[in-house]
Formats: sequence, structure tokens, C-alpha cells
Amino acid sequence: MEDLFLKALPLLHELKKHGWQAYFVGGAVRDTQMNRTVGDIDIATDAAPEEIEKIFPKTIDVGKKHGTIIVLWEGESYEVTTFRAELDYEDHRRPSGVHFIHSLKEDLKRRDLTINAMAMDTEGRLIDYFGGLHDIQTKLIQTVGNPAERFHEDALRMLRALRFMSQLDFTLSPHTKQAICENRYLLAHISTERKTTEFEKLLQGKAVNAALLIAVETGLYKELPGLEGKKEGLLTACCFPFHQLETKAQLWAAFIDKLAIHPDQAQKFLKAWKLPGKVIQEALKIAGYIDQHWDRLAMYQAGEETLISAVMIHMLKEHQSIDRHQLAEVRQSYQKLPIKSLKDLAVTGNDLILMKNNPPGKWVSEDLTQIEQAVLCGELDNQKKAIEEWLDKCNQT
Repeated sequence: MEDLFLKALPLLHELKKHGWQAYFVGGAVRDTQMNRTVGDIDIATDAAPEEIEKIFPKTIDVGKKHGTIIVLWEGESYEVTTFRAELDYEDHRRPSGVHFIHSLKEDLKRRDLTINAMAMDTEGRLIDYFGGLHDIQTKLIQTVGNPAERFHEDALRMLRALRFMSQLDFTLSPHTKQAICENRYLLAHISTERKTTEFEKLLQGKAVNAALLIAVETGLYKELPGLEGKKEGLLTACCFPFHQLETKAQLWAAFIDKLAIHPDQAQKFLKAWKLPGKVIQEALKIAGYIDQHWDRLAMYQAGEETLISAVMIHMLKEHQSIDRHQLAEVRQSYQKLPIKSLKDLAVTGNDLILMKNNPPGKWVSEDLTQIEQAVLCGELDNQKKAIEEWLDKCNQT
């Protein structure tokens, strides 16, 4: 049993000491079976939320009516959830309510995929009612039970299935794929924000090509913001290694570039995904510089972070990999620029007004732009006296 489980083990023992069942569940169990890095540890028990609060001195109510309590234990926080069965689902996205039960099997039965429906006891023994371990061994993504029923309960599960395909490099089972074809329209009931979160994770998976292909083959892509009519662009995007990018702005900049979305339409497209304004603006700026000729002026106008992001995406387009040595050289070239912004100029607008003894006007910004470009191109030293002499010469000519 891994250290993270051992650290959380006292919680299970404490629950059992009080007469309750307790197990590790969810993604941590899946990941330990796959020898992947284990993230958050989740615990399931038949103790009611009120009982959990009585047993542990430090708790946070994050969803008591749905059975979830956060337990604070030795500097860590653990999500402890009561075994539950869900009532009828509303709008194919959330249950109208839950009722607490005492059966681990029934609790696991309501989960989305077989690989996410396993549990582990205090001895490290795997409890696998639905063939999750077999599906891990055969690299298969399929739902617990009837896929159409799972998707009618929560339509986002269709996109989650593709996301796990991408992240784990697994194959989608034929019956799950068929159910997506038949039920994709249900995604209309899911909020854009939830779809965006899953789609970003899908793009960042190493097997994004297979997942996007399934999205095209099932028609699921048509239910995602702005992708109707973008089949060819998506097929092109299949071949791009998005997982090598580092930020969401880079991810979306690369995506709109691969979809060949016209710059005039790019902002509308990104807004349709309800992305944060800052991410939209950064992505648009990066996308505008991806295939740029990198002279001094272009580097200066882009700024260091946009420059590096755009060069990374360009490298991936051309070579499917990022040359870190070359990237360091690009960063070095940027650092050698004589100025990084207008603020770095040795003169200000007020200096120009005093030099020329002219009233303020449009000419000030025009002169500053000329000076800026001359300094960048190496035609002029960024020194106040040199700039003043250069301006005099310009005026004379």
C-alpha cells in the first residue's frame, strides 16, 4: 500500500472502530492499480454525515445533504462520503436527491466508468464488482452497466469517457461508443463550464488523437461550443501534441490555430467556451504570433511570454516536439533587445515637449513611436542626448 494510503489509513480504522464500513474509492484506487501517481485520497463509508462529524474533531461540511464531509487529519484533508444511491436525475445532469445506504456494491454501481468503480480495504485488497481491473489490463473504457442509462443520468459522462481515453491511452468499448452516437444530443443539458473543464483535460492527454477521432466519429463534437462544421479542423488537430503545452492560454491558442479559425471569429469562438477573459486575451495574442517572422520588432511587440508561447506552438506544428535549447536562444534574443517596452525609452512625452517647445498633441506619440522603432532596429542609442540629436537631424531633413 502506497504512503498516501498509509497516511489516510487511520481514518478507516477510526470509522471501523465505531462500527462502520470504510474503504478507499475512486481515482486513487484506479491509479495505484496502474502504477500512476496517486492524487487525492477519497474514502467511502456507511456512516451518515452526522456520524462522521461526531467521530472526527475537525471537519468541513462541503455537501452534507449529498453525504460528503471533508475530514482534516494530520495536516491533510480527505473527502469522506456516505454510501448513497441517487434518486431520478434532473435534466440529465444531476440527481433530484440521494438516500444513504449500507451497501458498498450499490454505492459503486452508480459511478460512471468501471475503472472508477473499484474500492480498496484496510488490508490493501481490491474490491472490484464491475471488472475495472480487467478493463485496466485490457486498456478499455466502458461504463458501469448500461451506457445509455449512465448517460441519461449525467450526459457529461460521454465527454468524460473520451477524456479518460485521452489521458490513459485506452480504447473505447464498442457498446459505449454506440451509446454516445445515440445519446450525444443530451450534452445540450450540460453547462458550458463543465464541458470546457472536461475538454481541456481531453486536449492535454497524450492520446488526444484517438479521443478527438471518436468525437468526430460519434458526432459528439457537434454538441460542443463552436465546433459544428469544424470536422476537418478537428481531424487536423488530432495530430497536434497539445500535452506538451504548459498553460491554458497556450492550449486554446494552439487549438484555434489548428482549427484554422479566422482571427475575426476567434474571440467569439473562445467566448462560447466561457473561458476567463484573461485566458481569451492571452490566447488571441499568442495565436496572432504563431507563424510570425521573428525580427526585433515582432519580438518586442509580442512580449517575452507571448513570444515563448508562440514559438513553442510553432515548433510543435513543425516538428512535434519543443527544442528547449532553441527556445532558450529565443529567450536570450529577447533579453538582448535594447528596450522591452516604451517605459524603457530614455525620453518621455514630456521630454519631447520640452525639447521641441511645442504644445502637446498627436505628434508626441508619433515621435515616440519613431524613436522606439529606431532604438529597436539599432539605428539609435537609447540615450537622451543621442535621441535629442537624432530628432534634430530628423527635423532638418
